[in-house]
Amino acid sequence: MKKSTTKIIAAFLFTCSAALQAQFPHIHSYHSDPQGATERNRNIDVTHMKLQASFETLQKKVMGTVTHHFTSLQNNIDTIFLHAPNIVILDAKIDGKSVPFKTSPEGVTLNSNLKNDFQKQHQIEISYNAFPKKGLYFLGWNLGQITEPRDMSRQQIWTQGQGIDNRHWIPMIDDRSDKFTTETIITFQKDFQVLSNGQLLKVVANKDNTKTWHYSLTKPHAGYLLMLAIDKYAVKKSVSKKGVPMQFWYYPEHPERVDPTSRYSEEIIDFLAEEIGVPYPWGSYSQVMVQDFLYGAMENTSATIFGDFFWVDNRAYLLNRNYVSVNAHEATHQWFGDLITGRKDNEQWLQESFATYYPGLFEGHQFSEDHMYWYFRNNQLGAIQAGKANSLPVRHSQSGSSRHYPKGASVLHMLQHQVGRDNFRRAIQLYLKRHQFEGVETWDLQKAFIDATGINVDAFFDQWIHRGGEPIFDIEIKKSTAQTTFQIKQIQTIDPVVSYFNTPVDLAIYYTDGSVDRKTVQVSGATNTFDFPTNGKTVSFCLFDEGSFLLKELKLNKTTEELLSQAQNAKYMLDRYDAWVELRKAPMSIKWDALKAAYSKETFPYLRAEIASQILDNPGIDAQTITQIARDKQAEVRLVFAQKTPLVSATQPMVEALLFDSSYVIINTVIDRIWEHPLYANRKNFILDAIKKTDGFCHDIIIRYLELGTEIYPADMSSGMTKGLVNMSGPYYEFRTRINAMNALQRMNYLNKDFAFALFEGCINFNSRLNGPAQSVIKYYAKQTQKRRELQSYLNDFTCSDAQKKQLMAMVSGL
Repeated sequence: MKKSTTKIIAAFLFTCSAALQAQFPHIHSYHSDPQGATERNRNIDVTHMKLQASFETLQKKVMGTVTHHFTSLQNNIDTIFLHAPNIVILDAKIDGKSVPFKTSPEGVTLNSNLKNDFQKQHQIEISYNAFPKKGLYFLGWNLGQITEPRDMSRQQIWTQGQGIDNRHWIPMIDDRSDKFTTETIITFQKDFQVLSNGQLLKVVANKDNTKTWHYSLTKPHAGYLLMLAIDKYAVKKSVSKKGVPMQFWYYPEHPERVDPTSRYSEEIIDFLAEEIGVPYPWGSYSQVMVQDFLYGAMENTSATIFGDFFWVDNRAYLLNRNYVSVNAHEATHQWFGDLITGRKDNEQWLQESFATYYPGLFEGHQFSEDHMYWYFRNNQLGAIQAGKANSLPVRHSQSGSSRHYPKGASVLHMLQHQVGRDNFRRAIQLYLKRHQFEGVETWDLQKAFIDATGINVDAFFDQWIHRGGEPIFDIEIKKSTAQTTFQIKQIQTIDPVVSYFNTPVDLAIYYTDGSVDRKTVQVSGATNTFDFPTNGKTVSFCLFDEGSFLLKELKLNKTTEELLSQAQNAKYMLDRYDAWVELRKAPMSIKWDALKAAYSKETFPYLRAEIASQILDNPGIDAQTITQIARDKQAEVRLVFAQKTPLVSATQPMVEALLFDSSYVIINTVIDRIWEHPLYANRKNFILDAIKKTDGFCHDIIIRYLELGTEIYPADMSSGMTKGLVNMSGPYYEFRTRINAMNALQRMNYLNKDFAFALFEGCINFNSRLNGPAQSVIKYYAKQTQKRRELQSYLNDFTCSDAQKKQLMAMVSGL
């Protein structure tokens, strides 16, 4: 069928569906998902995979033998296909006998010729060499001497199997719905450490200065979850209060970072086991950091890999990027993703949404309920933003991370609120126990709810999981001493896949005498009106969806008087925060006393930061209050001071004190504010002296020191600083440091051959998070005629493939 004809038919069907929706609003449509809703055929069931491997690091070569134990699923099996793109197959055997095989771009097909074989058991053994571009990564082996091992590139091997990348270095059935036990036997240099899944059975010292590590995982898991990490690690060992043995693998050069990075690891595992109602299922649990990781972290069974940009000290722990939430996310995956695994790609939400939901509960458990509500508010905002692009549902393979992560988590938060936490726990416990070590579908979860609690959640799942969109409510509230009326309209665009939502909503009426009436109403259709008697009392303010549990957009106008009362008296922190945000433009004379009182009373840092920000907007603020904010114990509040406080002689000492703050973010903020300020025209040396021994997060402050130093120091010193920046932009450093240095050199508009080579390498690096920033800098220079010519000249001497050089030449030429 021609594409033009397909488009006409699709448009016609959509128009007809829209017309039917308008005439019959109870009729629903769904986004199709032909790719994500299917499983590939297979004729065998792998039950155990044994991998034996060694490596040639300079060649980036894997030399392996993999053995698959399997059970036949059909009577006659003429051929067996294994995923193995670009892998060199040396030999293939079934039950010890060599068999013919044929390779293709996707893998290898074995001539098995098994007859009358249903449910019989066999072994496949494949010997191979691989030079993987995906799945397994070699870092730092082709560099020269590492002169600063504390801060420069590591020598590592690590893996990232999700979604279908382990097939690039292991011939295997790389299918998320096929689960099997694994053994990993790795031979490598003796002064390195090797981590893989499960229990370390033994380590054998070999005569050739290598060791062999033998790991075993005795419970089945999906093949994409098999992992390796190799480096000269140190290991912190601990046992959680519930008895789970734990290991934290780290770089020994920075022992001061162990505690802030691994903080709460034991508490997280124990909290999840208690909250979920299922013990940790994999025996021991390890976490290991790696350089230049492609994502935040990866939940490999029993052994999470995380990016070493989370490897932070106490100063980066504040405001920069601590590991706590990601730690909880990956730990949750040990249940949701590893213990149970979505059978198909459209079931990815069953892993990521739960792994995004439970960290919010942990924050509530470990810190405060306000932290939990703030966490889910941020997830709601991300989900709403994604909904502006399209109406794809949570359960769809193409929905993207904003649906699989924050929207799904927001929906689970909402579901727990509606059914109650005990019912939610009972359903989840049954769901996991019923399907442990299996693949699952959304229907399995829906069935677990009704079987465990008697609550049918099909309608909830239909509108929030299987179909797309979010409700937009337009609310008008009419108040009197006789009754309060809520007039509720749903104004989102209605189409074949987005309808009016039918949902319970918590309403609250606060009175001036301090009493509160709360009602839960069922909202459905285009309009609803609810009347509540007020019995002669005066209404202070009203709330629609008290506590902000419902995923929604809201249009509701309130008076300044109502907002002030809400800001001071609402039960939930989020409702108080929302009121203060709406009061940003209110006259200072009206809100000043309330601001001062709230600053002293409130405890949640981001709410106090909002209040402090408005206090600092007062041109008549007193010196005592300024000092109090500048020295606040919460970094979030001090950051507001650093961002907003007028820089005058009276505030100058307080601002300068923040150059030595416990947060790197605040230090960077102060540098940006004062460097070009007239007060520091002759005091730039003071700024540089204050920061020259401060490294920062991914070297960001020392990079600022080098960049700014080139402006004021003598030529010889300035030249050395520029050279230092160029070095830090290259492959001798991890990618976030490289990006920081690249951006600094761009601001300086500096370019030489070494920096050009660093940019070229960054553009073709395997790490996509480095590619984009490097390409952006090249495009910046390509707009300048002289710099473009320099780049073109340097590219002639840069070594890479013809395809890569063609790509780079187009980029530097501004094409």
